[in-house]
Formats: sequence, C-alpha cells, structure tokens
Amino acid sequence: MLWEPEDVVRVLDPSEQRFVRHATFTGRSVTVRGELDAAALGAAFAALQRAFPILVCRIVEDPEDTGILVRPGHIEPVGAWVSFGDPDEVRIPTEPMDPAAQLAYLDAVLAEEDRARVTLFVHHAVADAGHCVELFARLWGYYTDHVETGTIAAGSREYPLSLEALLAQRGIGRGSRSGLEPVTRPLVVADAVGVVEPSPPASPALARPARIQLSPSETARVLEQARIHGVSVNGLVTAAALRAFATVYAVAEVGCVYPVDLRRRLDPPITAAAGTNISGLAAFATTDTGDLIELARRIGTSLRDDLAAGVIEQSVLHFPDFFGPTRIHSTAGHIALTNTGTVPAFRVPAGVLLDDYEIVYLSAHPRPSTGASAAMTVLVCTYLGRLTLARLGGGLRATELLPALAAELTGTATRAEAVSA
Repeated sequence: MLWEPEDVVRVLDPSEQRFVRHATFTGRSVTVRGELDAAALGAAFAALQRAFPILVCRIVEDPEDTGILVRPGHIEPVGAWVSFGDPDEVRIPTEPMDPAAQLAYLDAVLAEEDRARVTLFVHHAVADAGHCVELFARLWGYYTDHVETGTIAAGSREYPLSLEALLAQRGIGRGSRSGLEPVTRPLVVADAVGVVEPSPPASPALARPARIQLSPSETARVLEQARIHGVSVNGLVTAAALRAFATVYAVAEVGCVYPVDLRRRLDPPITAAAGTNISGLAAFATTDTGDLIELARRIGTSLRDDLAAGVIEQSVLHFPDFFGPTRIHSTAGHIALTNTGTVPAFRVPAGVLLDDYEIVYLSAHPRPSTGASAAMTVLVCTYLGRLTLARLGGGLRATELLPALAAELTGTATRAEAVSA
C-alpha cells in the first residue's frame, strides 16, 4: 500500500516492533445477553476511532521488515462489521484485517435469541492489556451514551508513545542488567542470527486459548488465601503455574517471564491510553517448587527487589538482544504468564449483560519467527468475580496443565498427585 513520507509518525520501537512480523492483533471478546443495537455499536466504534486516532493509523514495513507507524492519509476508516452467526464462536472476521489499512477492527456476531458476541481487535504494537481494556471500556461507554441519549461526546487524544520514549523522557537509559538473566539461555542453532529468508505471509490465524474458570466462591478463596499469607494474587498464581508445570512435565527447573505494568510505577505516572506497550518484563527461575506459599513469597520478593533496583523497566531497553534479527540471547523454554488482573464491569444500557470475557489473538499474516518462543503461555484475569485461567501452547501434555493449575490454587493438589503425573 502506498504511503507518503509526510504521513510517517515514527519508526516503531523494539517494544512495539516485535508484534509486526506476524501482524499480531490482541482481541477482547464478550458475549452479550439482551438486545444489541447494531447502529449504536457502529456509532460507538466510529467515536472510538475519532477519540483514539492511533486506531486508524497504519503500520507499513520497509524492505528490512521494519515497522513504521503511518497516518491514515485520505483512507476512509473501516467501520464495525455486523453479521449473523454463532455467538459461541470467536471467529476470524470474514472481512480482511490488514495493519497496512488500520490498526483496530470491531466484529459483532448476532443471533436471533437476543445473544451476540462482540470482539475488538487492536494491533498489539500499539496497545497492551491495560490499553486494550481502556479502549474496550470506552467503546461500551460510547455505546451506552448513544443508546440512552442518541449522542456521543468523544474528544480526540494524541498518539500514544512507546515505553522506550517514555523512559527517555524520565531520564532512564539502558543499564547493564536486562532483568531477564534468570531465564536467559545460549542461542541454539535454530535461533542463531543469520539471513532471514523472505517468506510469503501465511493465511490469518486465530488463537483462542483453552480456559478454565473458577467459581465465584473458589475465586474468593484464592483471594483470601493470598490475603491471609501476605502474598500478592499475582505471586500466588505464578507460583501455582510453576508448580503445575513442574508436575505435569516432570522438570527439575522452571522459569517464567511475566509483564509488569509500569504506568503507576513511573514518575510521573502514565495514563492507560498514553502509551502503547507499557510493561516491563520480570523473570524468575527456581529448582525448588516444594511449597506454594513459600514460592509465592520468593516470587514477590524477587519482583519487589527488581522494581526497587529499577531493573523491570530495563528489560525493554534490552529487547534488541532477545527479539529480531540482531538478537544475541534466547529465553527459549520459559513459561510466559500474563495476569491482567480484575477486568472492570463495562458500562452498558439497562437490559444488556456482558456475561463473559476472554482474550484472543489473531495473526493477520504470520511469518517465521525471529526469536525464542515460550514453552507455554498462561493468561489470567478476573471478570465478574470469576478467576479465568487460560493456556496457549504446551505440547503433548498441555491439556493437563490447566486442571493442575486450578488444583494448586484451590488446594486440591498434592505432591503424591504430582509424582504420579
């Protein structure tokens, strides 16, 4: 697609660049009970595009596959897609999703019995979990305003900045430690830097993680367990994931990498939509998974120490060493764990309920990777009082992981079970 030099906003930074190769869109999807007003939804998405103009920008690639953020120029934005179908399915939209056209798409699937599914896809280069939740909340707020008043007030915001740019504004430069040392491995031959042969993009691919949802009472007990023992919920879930992984795969050493939202940890703090991917990476590895609470404490201590030392924000400044054609390190074999915390109840009109929430990923044009992949990705969030545990990848025994993780959290796992597994 053609673009003019004057339309260039900036070259994407490494924290954003790693999502360009596969054209990775992160999706927030909900099932809707009650009558969904398609016209109001379309108006809400149009308002979201006006309020957050980054969504109608484009990403183009130069001959070296470097992603460049470009203004839309004279291209008319693509509006919401609305069609009839099965709301229980999260689908690849029937219309093409192309980051060279725009960076967010809305797909709504309606059924005749007052049920629907609405999925907002946003390119991961310009929005992380915190940013996506903010956009999704705004969408439903605009929808509610239109249904209740017929109008939507939405002022336009500036383009969000990368974490690298925001750190530079605060005088934070690259130090000697990446914070990923606990899980750093030597590059193997398959990962070694060399000439990346050109390859045509493959067909779009949707990843809908397998899920287990705890009941509200089980979720409350997990929160109470964390409170009683003085550990964070994130530490407790991470410890449970490491123990479950060690049990299922019978490994002596386990390591994980998980994002840490830095918006409220930087000075001055950053609002949800002011940055693109505003998370540093924390890493933890251990050979001792014997006690859940003690492991959660060690994970929490490691995180606090790294935050105090300023190491978490350093990870992004070392990304060129781990991702892309200039990488010199690998983190192959680690568990990636993303805990997006408690998802707020979205504002909706009377008679409408958003009764489920899940995170999906869509690669618009997947290509061979230029970096190490996680052994497995675990996604965690809480919505309407229910803790959701989800999984991507994991190999032959992957189906055993989520039940083992849930058992760790609900107190039904035993070390005898671990040995037999």
